[in-house]
Amino acid sequence: MSADATATPFTLRTVLVLVVMGVIGFLAFLLLTAYGEDLQPEQRPGNHALATSAVGFAGAADLVRRVHGSVKMVRRDADLDTPDPLVITLEPTTDPDTIEKLLKRRAALPTILVLPKWLTMPRRDKPAWVMSFGSIPVSELSRQIAKVTKAKVSANGDGLRTIAGDDLEAVVVDLGDEEEEDLQRILTDANGNMLVARVKEKPLLIVADPDLLDNQGLKTLAGAERAMQLLGAFGEGHVAFDLTLHGFGQNPNLLKLAFEAPFLPLTLCLLIAALLAGWHAMLRFGPALPELRGVAFGKRAIAENGAALLRLAGRRHRTGDRYAALIRDTAASATGAPSNLPPEALDRYLDRLDKTGEPFTALAERAGHAQDTRALLDAARALYQWKRTVTREH
Repeated sequence: MSADATATPFTLRTVLVLVVMGVIGFLAFLLLTAYGEDLQPEQRPGNHALATSAVGFAGAADLVRRVHGSVKMVRRDADLDTPDPLVITLEPTTDPDTIEKLLKRRAALPTILVLPKWLTMPRRDKPAWVMSFGSIPVSELSRQIAKVTKAKVSANGDGLRTIAGDDLEAVVVDLGDEEEEDLQRILTDANGNMLVARVKEKPLLIVADPDLLDNQGLKTLAGAERAMQLLGAFGEGHVAFDLTLHGFGQNPNLLKLAFEAPFLPLTLCLLIAALLAGWHAMLRFGPALPELRGVAFGKRAIAENGAALLRLAGRRHRTGDRYAALIRDTAASATGAPSNLPPEALDRYLDRLDKTGEPFTALAERAGHAQDTRALLDAARALYQWKRTVTREH
């Protein structure tokens, strides 16, 4: 026995479950694509103001918050033009072109550029912490800021990073009642080399040694005081920390706007319309139809094929005499006419069966001489009605 061609291995409930799971999965993919960066943990290690590891700057940000009441975290490109001093902490992999573009944008705004120092990797047991496996070569740091200044970064015998250049000058900060030697201790090493330098004629500070500001440099009270003096080099007030270089940007995109006001209602309407269209399509069409045979089985198929050939040939009105012969044989058999009667005698016999209506021979002649399909249909109806009358098929 052959299998049913219309049978399906899936029930309607199974198909609905698959469709619903597909829709949910697609929406989840869109949401994760739009908000993937926002869902990343802020405490991941790195040289940024949210990192709590030794080389992070969360301590400096918290220190500013405790002293001034608030601290600004720059997450959008539009906020990079803040008039507050902006602390830009570089990663070892930050591109020099990116640094140049950012500093050109803030050419007239106070900026503190903190160079990287340590090569680190996250610890497996504590992902928010890092493990150091060396320091960045000073030649790489000089190359990193080469498009900003021709200064040279060096390392002294104490492991501190210093910077020197013709376009740089020493930084003078207000230490109140502190002695001048303390100023040198804060911003220079024991040999007078600059740990922090200002680019001449620009409101730009370059911090050669990040340990002046990072978390491990704030573990003592003296380190915290030193950091606050450095962050206050442009005057007392609020300080901002850049996060855009570290993947915490919140720049708007079209996909994210689709899930936020004022476009969220439109997105929901489109989603509901798509679900209704899918539901309508599933109920409207039903299961797929099996492929039809080129040549169908049975007498009906033979008759339909013959009628189609006559229609294509334009010869349908020439079939009236054959229909009249069929009616003749049917009426003769139904009324008990002798089987040995010749055609002329049989016609006379049939003419006598209905004395009130049109005789059979006249009806048969009309059918045989029909000139078009309408005339043939009229004659065929008359012959059929005559047959019903004489055979008592009322």
